[in-house]
Order: sequence, then C-alpha cells, then structure tokens
Amino acid sequence: MKISVRLFLSVLVFGVFSNAFGQNIPPLPASLQALHPENILPSASVKAFDFRDKNKATSPASFSAKDDHKGLPIFTAEVFKATAAHADIQTTWTCNGPIKKGDVLLVRFAMRAVYAKQESGEAIVSLFFQEKNGDRLVNIQLGTGQEWKVFDVPFKVNNDKEAGESEITLTFGQLAQKVQIADIQVLNFGQKATMAQLPITKFTYAGREENALWRNEALQRIDEIRTAPLIIKIKDAKGKAVNKVTVKAKLIDPEFIFGTAVATRYLTKEMIPNSKEYREHISELFNAITIGNGLKWLLWINPEQRKATKEVIDWIVDHNFRLRGHNLVWPGKKFTPPFYSDQPNFGPGFSDSITNHIQDIVSYCKGKVYGCDVINELLHERDYFDVMPRTQAIEWFKQAKRIDPKALLFINEYSMLNGIGSPQNIKSYIDTIKALRKAGAPVEAVGVQGHVGRQPRNPDQVITDLDLFKPLGLPVHITEFDVNTPDEQLQADYTRDFLIACYSHPMVTGFTMWGYWEGDHWKPDAAMYRKDWTPKPNAAVWREWVLNKWRTAITETTKADGSINKRGHLGKYEITITDGKKTKKTIYQLSKSSKPASIQF
Repeated sequence: MKISVRLFLSVLVFGVFSNAFGQNIPPLPASLQALHPENILPSASVKAFDFRDKNKATSPASFSAKDDHKGLPIFTAEVFKATAAHADIQTTWTCNGPIKKGDVLLVRFAMRAVYAKQESGEAIVSLFFQEKNGDRLVNIQLGTGQEWKVFDVPFKVNNDKEAGESEITLTFGQLAQKVQIADIQVLNFGQKATMAQLPITKFTYAGREENALWRNEALQRIDEIRTAPLIIKIKDAKGKAVNKVTVKAKLIDPEFIFGTAVATRYLTKEMIPNSKEYREHISELFNAITIGNGLKWLLWINPEQRKATKEVIDWIVDHNFRLRGHNLVWPGKKFTPPFYSDQPNFGPGFSDSITNHIQDIVSYCKGKVYGCDVINELLHERDYFDVMPRTQAIEWFKQAKRIDPKALLFINEYSMLNGIGSPQNIKSYIDTIKALRKAGAPVEAVGVQGHVGRQPRNPDQVITDLDLFKPLGLPVHITEFDVNTPDEQLQADYTRDFLIACYSHPMVTGFTMWGYWEGDHWKPDAAMYRKDWTPKPNAAVWREWVLNKWRTAITETTKADGSINKRGHLGKYEITITDGKKTKKTIYQLSKSSKPASIQF
C-alpha cells in the first residue's frame, strides 16, 4: 500500500531544539527500542550520497556534510536560484540493508531553515522513499522554520528488495533556501511493529487547546477595544418615550476591515463560469477588497488587463466595498516590465518611468481607495537601489501623498508573525519605517503579510510580535493572510486563533485573506472554499467569528423609557423599528465616542 502525502501532513511536533543543535534526536520509546530496528542508511552517510543539481551550469546549489562534535551527521543544502521542479535539486542515499514485503520502516531526522525566500519564511523539503525501478512508498512535502524540528515518517514496504535496491531522497529545488538536516535514519522494524505503534510527526502549536489562557485574555480585550455601548432611544414626534416597540439593530459594515484579495477575471463585465458564486461569496463574507495583481506594474501596462482592472474597480465601488491599492512600487527586477528589466541597469529613464507609473495609478484610484501599498517588500526586493539612491523611496511616498492626500499610505512586508525570526525581522522593518519617516516620507500605516506555512507560530507570540509595533504609533493591517497546509483542522484552528490574536490587538485595524477560493488561489491548499464551492473548516471559522460573534445583531423591545441598552461591535448599523403597523429604518454609526441613537418613531 502506498503512503499518501496527506496521511503524514497532519502534524504534532515531536521535538523542538535550539538553533545550536547540540543534542541527539530524542530516543524512541523503550518498547520500540527493544525491537532493535536496523538503520539501513549507510553508516558513512556524510559521504555516501548522490547530489544532483540542474542549476549547476548557471547558479549552482550546494550540499555539504559533516559530523558535529558529538558525531551527529549534519547536512546543509543551499539553493540560490529556484528551479522549475523541486526534484531538480536533490540528494539521494542508497539503502544498504534488505527490505521485505510487509516490513514497517520509520524515517527520522531533524531539520531547520537557516533562511527561506518566501513569505512564510518556511523551508520546504520533499521526502521520497522508493524502490529502485519500483514503487515510491513515501512522497511527502515537509516544512520547517528556524527552530529545529524532528520528523517521524512511518511507512510499509510493498515488495522484497535486496540491499542497494531502495533509496531515500530529499529534494530542495523550487525555493531559494538554506536548510540543515541532522541525524537522518531509516529504521527497519521488519514485521515486529505496526504502523500504529510508530511515532508520526504532526504539526500543532502551543495555545491551541480549548481553554487556552491567551485566548480568554484576547477575547476580553476584544470586548474592551472593539465594542461600545449600543444605546437606542425611541421617541414620538412630541419627544415622549415610545414603549414596547420592536427594535432590530444589525451591524452591516464593521469599522474593522475584513477583506480579501480578488482575481479580476471573475469581477469583470464578462460573466465566466464561477463568476456568480465568486461575487456572491465576496459580498457575503467581506467588507473590503484588494485587487491581487491588476494594479501591479506588469499588468497595468497591458491595455486589456488595465481595462479589466478598471471594470473591477467600478464593480468594487458600486457595491460599496472598501478598496485597498496594491501596489505602486515592487522594487525587484522580476516584477518590472521587460522593456526595463531586460536592459543593463534597467536602461535610461527608468526612475522617470516609475514616477510616471505612480502618477497614472494614484490619479486613477484617487477617491476610490482607502489606502495603498506605496512600496511592497522593500526589505527583500532591492534591485532598484542598485541603480538609484534609496532616498528615491521617500520621493515615491511624497508623490503619492501629493496626488491623493486622503489615501492612507502603506509600506508592506513579509517574514513577520510566523517564525522564530519574526522579532528580528520586525525590528529591521521598524528601523526602515523610522528612517523613511524621519526623512520626510509620509508612511502612515504598516502592512504585515500573514502567510503561514505548515508550522504556525504560537498565538501569544503573534501578540507579542505585534506589541513591537506599538512605538511607531501607526495602524497595522494584516494584508495577506493564508495558512498553507493540507491539514484542514489545523488550518481552521489556526485561522480562528490568528484572527482572535489580531482582532484583540489595539494596533491592528484590518485583516485581509489573500484569496479564498481554491479555483483561483496562489496556494490552493490555503483556500476557504474548494473548487466546487463546498466550504472547508476554515470557512466555518470565518463565518462563526467574523459574520456571527463579531457581527452584532439584536432584536429587543423598548422599555418604559423607550430605550435599548446593549453592547455592539463598532461600525455602521441598520436599525429597524416596528410596532406591527408601521416600520422605520435608519443608519447609525457606532464608535467609541458615539452618542446614543435617538430616533423619532
């Protein structure tokens, strides 16, 4: 029986180590050790490997091995340029022990990311165990952050194989990353153990438990900072209190931004398959929209794409969504129109072309956006500053503010709130923002991407990470959230807890899902709805918290003094009053400083 990828990617961290990996992997339980499994990996594994690199001619990767001071084999793989396929860069060990049909094996090793150039900061390694010229028994993708983590992967063998007829492979190619792997073992228990007896790595996070203290405290903060007294007073034309009328108050537009990124093709005038469902779900689930790609330079200069994006902006405005602009400048060569990126140093007039692009985008979006990412991923994408001074970034912000004084100007960045390196990355980000503001750049809001991999960060650490932004005194938006894992329950639980952590933090004023439908999502496993529009557990979480618990809806009967006194989440309310004969509706904005709603009926 082949072992599926999904079987192993539900996840409990079996062990976590310091970055200086100075100890062996925790031993197996005594009951398993007593079975004396055979390690069929070559004893000289630091030498007996085959490294293959399809980048060898252009941007060679590296793979090195050594024994640490305790004799623990440690391997380091570094990929400088991502390849088309993960297996284009791989390391293989040929197993030197025989295996028989029905044998139960366990792959064990520890791994950590030194760095990984993707938004979650998580290194991705695929593990194969295969019979040479036969079945692939394990095909599993594993993710890890900067903390050492132990992986236990059990599987069962399909066929008899002699020594040298099976192999284990690790692949690294589709991500620029540096990964360390320690003490890899392939333990053959024969048929003395069952799959159920062997450990299996499952990802989880501290604070997931039902009555976690951090969550109880966060929910209390939410009540304090996101709600206010909802006082409604009903009077007649003479100012006399109206008793025993029914009052319904429904929050129709939260003050807090709950948004999503969208694909333009489902929102243009041309209705294509899935357009209807796509629009209906957006209208039901969100109050704000980010156009995922349409405003980026590469697409905006294409006349057809620009026309489609303008149609989508019209749809967004007509349907009363708040629109977030993304982005004006993404200073990496790969995000630049080929006319410039193909020239040495981007060619003459490059700086002016950026200025002209900002002028075009901001002028068109003026009055339509509540805010805009002026610069995206400045800490990671710096190609432009090889040919122009960094002070140019200040001018981009100033230019955008001159054109649209009312738009909130953001800087946007990743590798925060999702790993052990988050505090240091936040420090670098804050230092950059302070330097820009000190030099006169009107950076008015902080965009923090929230891309999460298979190992989520503990929610209480997310909260302390967000605390680091307090000295800036600027609003923080979670601009691009997703949890990329096939473990749907872990995904749902962490979506809940990350939402609670962020909504409970006074610095955070917005939260944007980076897409929501599997049929058009950059990380399909991260979506809330499957291709056939059936909801996943994380969609149920969004509904429970964003559309139910945090979307106040009350039905009450006025007291003798004509009043209703409840608490409600901040935002725009539709209030409906009826006495069974006549009905009146009115709109009311609830804020921390609101006066009671006084309505004549």
